[in-house]
Amino acid sequence: MISARIRVPARDGMAEGHSRFRFTAAERRVLRRKKPIQVSVWAERHRWLTQSVISGPWRNAVTPYLTGIMDAAVFPSVETVIICKAPQVGGTEAAHNFVGYTIDRAPGPVMYVYPDKGTAADNSKDRILPMLKDSPLMRTFLTGLDDDQAQLRIKLRHVIIYLAWSHSPTSLANKPCRYVIFDEVDKYPDTAGRKEADPISLGEKRIVTYRSSRKSKIWKLSTPTIEAGPIWVAFTEEAQARFDYWVRCPSCGKAQVMVFDRIRWPEDERDPGRIESERLARYLCDGCDACWDDGDRRRAVAAGEWRERDSGLELSAHLKAFQPAKIGFHIPSWVSPFVSLSSPAAAFLMAQQDKSGDKTKLKDFMNNHKAEPWVIYRTERDEAKVLRLCDDRPRGMVPGAGMVAALTAGVDTQKHGFWFEIRAWGWGMDQESWMIREGFVESFEALSRVLFSDTYTDADGKAYMVQLAVQDAMGGTQRQTMGIGTRTAEVYDFCRRHKGRILPFKGEYRMNQPFAYTSIEYYPGTKKLIPAGGIMLLRGNVTYYKNLLSNKLDVIGADPGAWHFHGELNEDYARHYTAEYVNEKGLWECASGKDNHLWDCGVYNLIAADIIGVKFWQRAQAAGATHEVKAKPANNPYTEGYQFF
Repeated sequence: MISARIRVPARDGMAEGHSRFRFTAAERRVLRRKKPIQVSVWAERHRWLTQSVISGPWRNAVTPYLTGIMDAAVFPSVETVIICKAPQVGGTEAAHNFVGYTIDRAPGPVMYVYPDKGTAADNSKDRILPMLKDSPLMRTFLTGLDDDQAQLRIKLRHVIIYLAWSHSPTSLANKPCRYVIFDEVDKYPDTAGRKEADPISLGEKRIVTYRSSRKSKIWKLSTPTIEAGPIWVAFTEEAQARFDYWVRCPSCGKAQVMVFDRIRWPEDERDPGRIESERLARYLCDGCDACWDDGDRRRAVAAGEWRERDSGLELSAHLKAFQPAKIGFHIPSWVSPFVSLSSPAAAFLMAQQDKSGDKTKLKDFMNNHKAEPWVIYRTERDEAKVLRLCDDRPRGMVPGAGMVAALTAGVDTQKHGFWFEIRAWGWGMDQESWMIREGFVESFEALSRVLFSDTYTDADGKAYMVQLAVQDAMGGTQRQTMGIGTRTAEVYDFCRRHKGRILPFKGEYRMNQPFAYTSIEYYPGTKKLIPAGGIMLLRGNVTYYKNLLSNKLDVIGADPGAWHFHGELNEDYARHYTAEYVNEKGLWECASGKDNHLWDCGVYNLIAADIIGVKFWQRAQAAGATHEVKAKPANNPYTEGYQFF
């Protein structure tokens, strides 16, 4: 027991004297000067894991790459730690270790910010409270009161831990904090509320009081999603120093950053399930070509260190030399002891073997194994490639020599007019096609003349007329909540006037078939009946047809099945065919600020060609004479059995 003797001055007639008192155990614990230690050392002494694959006391040797991150977090210059990571690498546990360390060594209010309330409550119950209760040291900080161990607010004897979530401005407000842990930031919404800033900005405001004295710390952790996602922006733009983990080969000793391209598996094995279950993948050393199995990989990681990307300096040396305030760490899955080398190999193979056109599996591989954002796939197509498909015909001329079976048209409806494209189709399954005429008209009357009054001739003077047109019925200024356009009713009436020659169309991204029909009885947004029993609305799978059109644009002009343009097509119109790309969901999307109207018209032409069944038409030749044989298509419900040819 520690006691002290103090001098008591004379007063009120009493002589000067001395008095003794004793410190309580709690007072001694608070006043005792603690020897400085690193966060990683503290974690091995005082952190106990229960909700983990490896239960028991924390061991830095299990995830050695986390040691440097934890220790760097308390370096004097560092204010923000950014971890761009794959799942199952232990990043969040490193943040918990840091919080435990600060509760013991540098106390101050703490705020955890999670994507939603349920995740916040679950982490409080399953991670944070067990961290406090299972450690003999941390248990001493608990008050023992049930009310102080609420799921969304944990009150210790000298510290308060707040649990907030990104959708709630209230949970993020009015709480001055010294430490803020943003977890899975790429799952946060763009704004915390209708009139609020983004959740990260709101959370960062909590540390203003402490930031002026450079006593605050922020952690940002997440698996990346896309390039514009918060964690990738923070890692690439906010961080003043970015670190990669360099492992060391157990065979030759060469230090290297592990990359996916050096993960190998048997060349003749293409079954992802077998590769993963039998752990067939190996890592090829960049120095000696030694093949590491999972055990060798763990030894290589154990001997590794963090190095800064630009300076090449080891972590501690870079911190001392440059004193960065914001530092970032990149952790792919293959450095983790919890992920076999065969897991990223299997994930990559599954993505490569997926022929559905959906990029989800490839996106998952990029995010969850490479810990890199999904870069939205953009088609490698420019107007020069489109113009190479032009032939020498003038605008309006149809190819001759019996090459053409039929003409169709596609119409893209706009608020103040209509884009159109008329195309000719060759015989048979190749579906070779030629642009005849394209442009923009302002009225239904002008559109009617272009589609149904004008005739188009070939070099021999043979005349052709448009046999079927497909018109976008959802065009104009879109009212997304109702799924209709401002000109839908007008398009319905126009198609009724030209029944059998033009179909109103609505595109859908996902359908079980290329196209189908829906009976429409009322004008959109009203209870007004459409005359004569309504109208049949054509619905089409635009993902299917845009994939088909994209493939046709890759066919060289001299080859069968090419998608030709006339010789007068200009660059501005050709650019319409380059405006769309496939997004991260495998769906076609128009690039911001670009016109895609003729591209859409091309899609509508493909649908029109399918409806009239032109690919089943055959051209037979006998005794030097040419005649056409047309297969009879199934009755079209829209036209009540009317045949287009």
